[in-house]
Amino acid sequence: MSDATYVAMPKESTRKSILLLSSGEARAFLLKPESYCSLNLPPYIRFDRLIGDVHKVLVDKKLSDLRGENPRGHDDVNYTILNNKDGKYAWRPFQLIHPALYVSLVHQLTEESNWQLVLARFKDFATNEKLRCLSIPIVSLSDQSDKAELVSHWWHVVEQRSIELSLDYEYLIESDITDCYGAIYTHSIAWALHTKAEAKKTENRENKALLGNIIDSHIQDMRHGQTNGIPQTVH
Repeated sequence: MSDATYVAMPKESTRKSILLLSSGEARAFLLKPESYCSLNLPPYIRFDRLIGDVHKVLVDKKLSDLRGENPRGHDDVNYTILNNKDGKYAWRPFQLIHPALYVSLVHQLTEESNWQLVLARFKDFATNEKLRCLSIPIVSLSDQSDKAELVSHWWHVVEQRSIELSLDYEYLIESDITDCYGAIYTHSIAWALHTKAEAKKTENRENKALLGNIIDSHIQDMRHGQTNGIPQTVH
C-alpha cells in the first residue's frame, strides 16, 4: 500500500497530509504559530517569536533537564478558553498549551526514529479498508492557509464522498463520542503506538524512552498529573 493510498490524497493537489512529511518537515510544520493555535485572534496577538525562542532553548535538550519544578504539580499551566458550541448550553473548553510543554512534545514526536514509528503505525491502521481517518493535519501547498486547505480537504473527502455514496446507500448514520477528549485514558496512547500487549510489558511500563510513555508523560504534565483526558486545543 503506497503512502498516497493510505492518506487518501490525490497525486496532484494543493495540499498533502502531514504523514507525507519527513521528520524535519513535520517538526517545522508543527512549530508554526498557526499549528500551535489556529484560533482567529486579533493580529497583534502572535506566537511566532514565543514558539521560536522556546524551540531554540529546547533544541537537543529535554524539558526535564531545565525545569526546577514538575509542571504537573500545577493545575493552571495551560490557558483555557471557553467556546460555545451550539449557541445554547454546550460550552467547550479549548486550551492553549504551555509553550514549553508543546515545543518539548513536538521535539520528541519528530525525532527521526519516533516519527518513523508514527508513520508505520498509521500504515498499519490503514490496512483496515473499512476505516478511514480523515482528520489528519493538512499542509497547504497553495497560497491558502493550512486551515483553509483542511476545510477544502474535508469538503472533498467527506461531503462530496457522502453524496457519491448516497447513490448506493439509503441511510447515513452519524455518531459522536460524548466528552471524547476529556475521557481519553492517557496510557492508551502507548497502547495505540506500540500495541497494548507490548506497552503493558513490565519492562516497558516505566520505560521513559518509549514514545507512547513520552507522550503520556507530556499530557499528564499538561493535565495536573491526571491520566484521564487530554487538552482540547484550538485547531
